[in-house]
Amino acid sequence: MRTVSGAEARALIESQLAAHGNGVLSVLSQYRRDDAVAAWHETIRAVEEFINLPTFGIVDDRIRAWLCAVRLDDAFVANPGPTWLAVRQALAPHLEPSVISRFTRVMLYAGAMGSAFAAHGLDARSASITLDTIGGAVDYFQSRRRHFVSLLYTMPYACSGSLVLQPYDALTVLMPQVEHSCIAITGFHQKLALLDALPDFSLEVDHVGAMSSHSFETLDDYFLEPERASIHVMAELRGDQFTMPAMEPLDRGKIFSAAELRNGAKLIGATYEAFGLKDSDFSAMGLLVVAFARHCRDDYYVEIGKEKFRSMLRAQSAIDPFELEALLVNKPSDYATNTNAYQPFLDLGDRVVSNINLLSRFLYAFKNVHLGSRRRFQIHAGFIFEDMVKRDLDRMGFTVTSIKRINRKEFDVVATRGSVIFNIQCKNNWIDLSKIEAERALFVRYNRSLANYYARALKKERRRDHLLKQQLGMDKVVHYVVSRFPVIGADPAVINYNQIDRLRFAGQAGA
Repeated sequence: MRTVSGAEARALIESQLAAHGNGVLSVLSQYRRDDAVAAWHETIRAVEEFINLPTFGIVDDRIRAWLCAVRLDDAFVANPGPTWLAVRQALAPHLEPSVISRFTRVMLYAGAMGSAFAAHGLDARSASITLDTIGGAVDYFQSRRRHFVSLLYTMPYACSGSLVLQPYDALTVLMPQVEHSCIAITGFHQKLALLDALPDFSLEVDHVGAMSSHSFETLDDYFLEPERASIHVMAELRGDQFTMPAMEPLDRGKIFSAAELRNGAKLIGATYEAFGLKDSDFSAMGLLVVAFARHCRDDYYVEIGKEKFRSMLRAQSAIDPFELEALLVNKPSDYATNTNAYQPFLDLGDRVVSNINLLSRFLYAFKNVHLGSRRRFQIHAGFIFEDMVKRDLDRMGFTVTSIKRINRKEFDVVATRGSVIFNIQCKNNWIDLSKIEAERALFVRYNRSLANYYARALKKERRRDHLLKQQLGMDKVVHYVVSRFPVIGADPAVINYNQIDRLRFAGQAGA
């Protein structure tokens, strides 16, 4: 074991990025493009259904609990028949046969993958590889779903060979690449950002790999990207401020459908209408997405001829058709670039292909970009974030006070626990995390400015201790900044929201 830092650490990270990036391209280059896209597309559908079925496909809590506890251990791999049959019988009254077939197929793959990882020295029951039960496998695939989509985006760029990737082989062939290289590419880009942002960053290197001195978690719970006010938070904390639109009935035997996409578009528009979301651009995009869904096959795949697609873009007048095509169609590029891609369509020459989930994902991301510059939304999202922090503090056993202003001095969230006052500033400054890969220098520069801003904010609050002590009759005040979007820094008094549980153990670390 040796410690490396500075230029040596940078050289090591960059060499690993090149090796893993070339590894992804080398594997994909063996396969014919159209077959690979079709096979991996089908695999993604099966995996997405596997992730969502226990939560959204089963309404009976007892069946859901039983299903998630089903073991995928060595005994299952040796004799999967009884479990396979029991799962099919349990799901049969609730879901259509094709959904059940895909679910049980992924279940079999998950068990086999757990055994394969164990055979190669990886613990299939570890914190990062949880393939011992169906519930654990759901978490495992959910943590890697972004890599699956990024691989799909990369295929038109990389696939140039003659081998045919078969749908039943796709997960077995490409999952090792996801585990070995795709996760590593994301991790090493984050390590470069840490290296640039923190002067004391280092790597502990041995023959197995490199362990960094610092870490940076960018995602929220359920591996979702942070956002100012998600649709789930709006429903929970502002549900009385918008009217639910009339929804189409859904086929409960399916996990995904075109009707669900149309309902989602209406729900997004209604939820954020108060912030001016339903202007011409978003309305035009919503109508286009619904129009694309009319070309849906099997309630999931969307394939449109290139000329037809372009005529659909020209039929609207809100957005320039050329700009619109750039927004909607992924430009073939390498894996690292595609980790931040949100275009819903892949360009396959004479046609473009997508699916219901990619279209929904794009429309939701378009909503975030569209609202991001709206001052009214920024202000209200700040208040919503304060309510999120209050909710979480209450769940952690804090007593949240009603203090907002003392002697004309404003406070965000003031809570107490025991005999300690917690003065918490809630910062909702947006950070474009895609810049970690795309423009790291810009990300690090903005991160540094935010870290300095938060340090000044803490310094200012410490000068107001006496106001809180007098108001609450307590002698100790600790100050924290909770940042909705994750920042890199060394100050323990600055907590990223995705690590707000750190406040459970706070009281001495704050200053």
